[in-house]
Amino acid sequence: MVKKRKLLYAVPAVLLVAAALGFIYATGWAGEGLQSFIAPPTVAKSTGIGAGLEEQPPPAEPQVARLTDPLNILVVGIDKASSINGPPRPGPWRADVIILVRVDPDSRQVSLLSIPRDTRAHIPGHGTEKIAHAHAYGAMPLTIAAVEELLQVQVDHYMSLDYVTFARMVDILGGIEIDVPREAVTNHMHFKPGKQMMDGRTAYEYIHSRDEPQGDIARIERQQLFLRALLETVRDKAGGLDLVRMYLEFRKSSEISLSLADTLKLVLFARELSMDNLSMQTLPGKPEYIHGISYWIADQQSLRTLHRQLSPVQLSSVPGVERLKD
Repeated sequence: MVKKRKLLYAVPAVLLVAAALGFIYATGWAGEGLQSFIAPPTVAKSTGIGAGLEEQPPPAEPQVARLTDPLNILVVGIDKASSINGPPRPGPWRADVIILVRVDPDSRQVSLLSIPRDTRAHIPGHGTEKIAHAHAYGAMPLTIAAVEELLQVQVDHYMSLDYVTFARMVDILGGIEIDVPREAVTNHMHFKPGKQMMDGRTAYEYIHSRDEPQGDIARIERQQLFLRALLETVRDKAGGLDLVRMYLEFRKSSEISLSLADTLKLVLFARELSMDNLSMQTLPGKPEYIHGISYWIADQQSLRTLHRQLSPVQLSSVPGVERLKD
């Protein structure tokens, strides 16, 4: 019985490793040695005594379907722990980060729209509250419903992860270098302007803390700057084994609706993405206290523009949506 139980636990892990290896090979992201390990070159059989072995032509590159249709992907960050090494807090958890990612293969553009966690929005079945509360009431399904109602746009896929998972992925990559634009002082760290390498713990503090006068809005800007640096690192420096480890880490403690085939398409798209075609915005609005509670009130004119134009065009071309300056 014990052997059978161990086998049951081992099968999913083996399948995940196999899927990850296939993932990096099919995308061409594996190094030459790993590619050879997964699919070693074949050698022709000798045709007679003393005949030399002749290598056959290398096999054709595997063909992976390309992304053809625009996608809206909702990315949600969940703050489950009080610190990077702290135990998980009891659920339910609120959404600490809400980002709608639009990927458009026709224009080769990726646009990220950050929705402040305190945005005042209608949550189906619960009235008007902070949009972050949707996750506490109904996890991802209700969060998706609240975002779709706020922006009047269809969410095609979603993924959610907590800060600790994010920090572990940073460590897998050996850290991320980011050019800090201005001084930031948190409860535990002091970030000075300039380029600096951040490990998982430092990155956790940098993107998690709201200990600034602008609170969540300042944090969103730091998160967007860090995401840009992370994408550049994954695109330019991540090796095949790094991607395997990141894939397994993500699947271990996160939620994702994308199939492996969809993920492959996005990875191929990301490999060819120019950073000039990546835009990051924050939902326009202003802070306001209502009945003693602090909210982010979305600008109605910008919302109306988003309602009309978000699906068919890029966020970066929507009037009223200001792009964050680097």
